[in-house]
Amino acid sequence: MKKVVAIVLVIVSSVVSLSAKTIYLNTGGEALWNQAGAKFAVWHWQGSTDGTWSAWMTNVSGDVYSATISDNSDQVIFVRFANTVASPAWDGVTIWNKTDDLTPGSNDCYTIIGWDSDDGLWSTYGSSSGGSSSQPVTPADYSTAVPSQCEDVMLQGFYWKSYESGAAYGSTTWSVLAGQVNEIANSFTMVWLPPSAAATTFNNAMGYVPNDYGTQASAWGKTNALKSLISSFHNSGVKVIADIVINHGGNNTSDCDFKTMSFGSYGSFSPTKDWITSDDEGGCGSSGGADDGQNGNDKNYDSARDWDHTNSQVQNMFKAYLKWMKGEIGYDGWRYDYVGGFHLKHVNDYNTASKPYFSVGEYWYGDAAVLKTRVDDASKNTLLFDFANYYTAFRDGIGAGNYSKLINPGLRGKGYSKYAVLFVDNHDTFNRYASDYQVTDFLGKGDGSSINDASKVLQANAYMLAMPGVPCVFYPHWVKYKSEIQKMITARRAAGIHSESAVNENPGSGYYEATVTGKRGNVILYLGSSATKTAPAGYTKACSGNGYAVYYTGVWSGVEETRVTEVATKKYIRDGQLVIEVNDKAYNIMGQEMK
Repeated sequence: MKKVVAIVLVIVSSVVSLSAKTIYLNTGGEALWNQAGAKFAVWHWQGSTDGTWSAWMTNVSGDVYSATISDNSDQVIFVRFANTVASPAWDGVTIWNKTDDLTPGSNDCYTIIGWDSDDGLWSTYGSSSGGSSSQPVTPADYSTAVPSQCEDVMLQGFYWKSYESGAAYGSTTWSVLAGQVNEIANSFTMVWLPPSAAATTFNNAMGYVPNDYGTQASAWGKTNALKSLISSFHNSGVKVIADIVINHGGNNTSDCDFKTMSFGSYGSFSPTKDWITSDDEGGCGSSGGADDGQNGNDKNYDSARDWDHTNSQVQNMFKAYLKWMKGEIGYDGWRYDYVGGFHLKHVNDYNTASKPYFSVGEYWYGDAAVLKTRVDDASKNTLLFDFANYYTAFRDGIGAGNYSKLINPGLRGKGYSKYAVLFVDNHDTFNRYASDYQVTDFLGKGDGSSINDASKVLQANAYMLAMPGVPCVFYPHWVKYKSEIQKMITARRAAGIHSESAVNENPGSGYYEATVTGKRGNVILYLGSSATKTAPAGYTKACSGNGYAVYYTGVWSGVEETRVTEVATKKYIRDGQLVIEVNDKAYNIMGQEMK
C-alpha cells in the first residue's frame, strides 16, 4: 500500500447558552468517520483563550457521541484520532481528520455528512418525554446524485453467473468479496454489487427479475452477509452501489399476483394487478397507465410484469424501498437497471426522495444525443452508462484499430462527461453464454475476439481510466489484468483526473495521444503506434504494453489517507498553508510532500 499522510479534519464551532455542558457528534452521515474504531475528543475554549481537551467522547447511541465541556466554552473542535492513541493531544499522536470552522449557534449536535471539511449540519440533540436522549435530526446528506468533479473509480463487482463457485474469474458472492475488501479498497472508491433482492430464477439466479424487494437474500448471499460486506467496504473507505431493478417485477403465484413488500419503518406495500402498466404483455387486465418508457420497442420487458411508474402507489413503494436500502441495508447509491423502460423523470423523483451519493442508469442506446436528452429528462440528477462511448471508442475504435474514433466520443462530445459512466465491458456485453466463460466476444464485435486479447483490453482500459467521466472497471478485466489496471488507476488518482477534466487530443493515422488535466497534475496517454513514445520531463511512467503507455504527474492522496496513519511530529503555517512534518518530511493538507 502506498503510504501517504493522513491529515486532521477539524470542526470549529460556537456553542451559545447551552443549558447543559454536553456537546454531541453524529458520525452517521459519513461512514468513513467511524472506520477502524476511531476515537473522538473535543478541543474547547472561549474567545481567544487557549483551549483544553475533553475526555474521550462517549458513545451515546448508534453513531452519536457526547463530551462534557466547560460552561464558558463558546468554540469547539471535534477531532478524530487513531484508536491506538492513549489520550487526546495535538502533537506526537496520530490524528486522522479535521474540518473547517463552523458556528452552530444554539445547536449542540454536529452531524458529519461528507469526508471534507464543509460538509455537515448543526441540529439539537433533544430529550424525549421520558428524559432519555433521542436521536438528533439527521440532515439530507446529498442534494444531488451527481457529484461534481467526481474522482471516484468504480469496480463492477460481478459478472454473469459469478455467484457460481466454479465461475471462470472467481465467485463474487458476499462471502467471497468480503475477503477481497482491502485489495479492492486500495484502488477503488466505489463498488457496484449485483441485484440483492429475492428474485425468480428466470435468466438464471442473477436477480434481474425481483419478486420480493423487502427480502435481501439471493444467490449472492443472505441479508446479514450483505450488511456485513457493506460495512467492511465502508470501513475501508469504499461506497457501495446497489443494482436497482424496478422497471419490472416477478410474480408470487401467477403472472398477475405479487408478494407484499415490507420495508420496516419505511412502509409495507401490497401490489395488485392495477400497479402494472395497462399495455403490459402479461395480459393482467390492469387499469393502470400506459408504459411511459422511452427506449422505443425495447421499453417493454417481456419476461416480467412492468410496473406503472405513473401510479403514485408504485412511486411511494419505490421511494420507501430506496430509503430502506440506504437506511437499513447500508447502500450508498443506485445503479438503475433498464431505465429505458420507464421515463427518466421518475429516476429524478426517486433520487430526490432517497438522496443517494451516486446514481447511474442503464439506458442501452448508442446515440450520444439521445443519452444527453435522457440526462436532461432526469433533471440532470443521474449519470448514464455511456453506451455511445462504448460503441464508438471501444467497438469501432480500439476494437477495429481505428483510433480516429477516440476523438471526443459519447457524452463527452456533447459536453456531458460529468454525467457519463465509462465502461469497457459489463455483464451483458460480455458474452454470458460462452460455454467456457472465457471466449467472450470482446467489445461486442462478434468476431470471436476474447478477453485474452491483452492489447485490446488494456488499451481500452487505459483510455477509460485516463478520460473524464466516472470509469467502471469490469471484474473479469480486474482479475486478469490486475497489476496493469492498478497502475492506470494510480496515474488517474495521482493527477486527480475527474468527471469534468479537460482533454487535449492529438490523433493520427494508427495512433492516439491525449493530455488530460486533473486537480493535481496531468495524465498523458499514448495508444497505437505512439505507445513507444516517452513523455516530457517531469512525468512518471505508470505502465506500458502492446499499443499503450500511460504517464502522469501528481501525488495520489484522498481515500488512502483514511487507511494509512503516521505520527505528526510538528505542524506550522508556511506561505499561508498548514504544514505537517512527519519523520523529517513536510506535507501539505492533501498529503503531498512539500520541498
